[in-house]
Amino acid sequence: MKIAHLCTFWPITNGLSHYADALIHGMRASRPDRHVVLGEMGSLATENDVYECVPCYRRDEDYVDNVVAAARAKQVELLVIQYANDLFGDDNRLSRLLAALRSQGIKTVVNTHSVYAPTARTGFRPGRTSQAFDRAMGDHASLITVHSQRMKDDLVARGLAAEKIAVIPHGTPRMQVLDKAESRAALGLPADARIVLFFGFIWPGKGLDFLLNVFRDVVRQMPEAYLVVGGHTRRRVWGSYVDYLRLRARLYGLASRSRFWGGYVAEKQVEQVYSAADLVAMPYRQEYSSASGVVHQTAAMGKLMLCSRIAKFDEVRTEIDPALTVLPDDRAGWTKTMVRLLRDEPWADELTGRIRAFAEATSWTNVGKLHWEHYCRLMSESR
Repeated sequence: MKIAHLCTFWPITNGLSHYADALIHGMRASRPDRHVVLGEMGSLATENDVYECVPCYRRDEDYVDNVVAAARAKQVELLVIQYANDLFGDDNRLSRLLAALRSQGIKTVVNTHSVYAPTARTGFRPGRTSQAFDRAMGDHASLITVHSQRMKDDLVARGLAAEKIAVIPHGTPRMQVLDKAESRAALGLPADARIVLFFGFIWPGKGLDFLLNVFRDVVRQMPEAYLVVGGHTRRRVWGSYVDYLRLRARLYGLASRSRFWGGYVAEKQVEQVYSAADLVAMPYRQEYSSASGVVHQTAAMGKLMLCSRIAKFDEVRTEIDPALTVLPDDRAGWTKTMVRLLRDEPWADELTGRIRAFAEATSWTNVGKLHWEHYCRLMSESR
């Protein structure tokens, strides 16, 4: 089976580059075929024993013909599209691409990482809604993969065929846990603090203003608590939001009990930042269904987590422990749970054990095997 992945790729650094690379290595643990990456322009043309990367399209152009030509040139039998709306758009290009590939006898899998509200506005015609876009995707794709049952249910509710949707969890990477004291010293963080970490891209939907309210309450009960905001904004317009958060922290008297990283956390420092933390907070306010890469990084590091009880964190509630989720507007509940996680060592140890078991169950080796099984089943249906 000649498999290719359509996505952005190295040296472009974002979540989908990480995801595609991890998926390729996870699948190769079951079957060591070499994969093809049909990459966004800016990806590096590369050929090695693991994959060949062929840059062939631009996200801001009509990419259909270029992708089809590249897939045919590489004799691709199955194309896995790592779909995100900022990478492929939410207009008619994706459905046109799927139809064009089908006409060439190429099977397609759309691995969609978010399912938005059915009435969310898109550029797809006719309809101009997320529901219209998703239904066209479902009509033309051979298979759609999602990360949670909620995502599948949302797609089925808007008219997609349930038998064409497979639920495969997001994978958990292998990460090295470093010495906590050494990590804190290297990062200039207080050695004796109880550190709460926020990690990832910053925008208003991540709930950081709410987290500052919670953290002020936590510090009143635990003066040793310390907040690290490790991340940056994707868009300049949100830079003012970060400035607002810094000012708010100072007004709350948290300047000496918090640190804003101030930019992108370099790859070589990610494990160090996680290793320095006691708990990772994810107070997101997103109203659509998806999965969280930060959850899986946190699990890989064996760290405690506290998440909003929203669709994005369904797997935390169902696969680890519901106690690690709190309603996104329940300030008192967030404060109480955060303090208990930081103080109640037997409870924290029990939950940490469940987090580590989740990390093992969703390792990229296991997740890669699940992808292989679905892809093989799909290809056998056409024979």
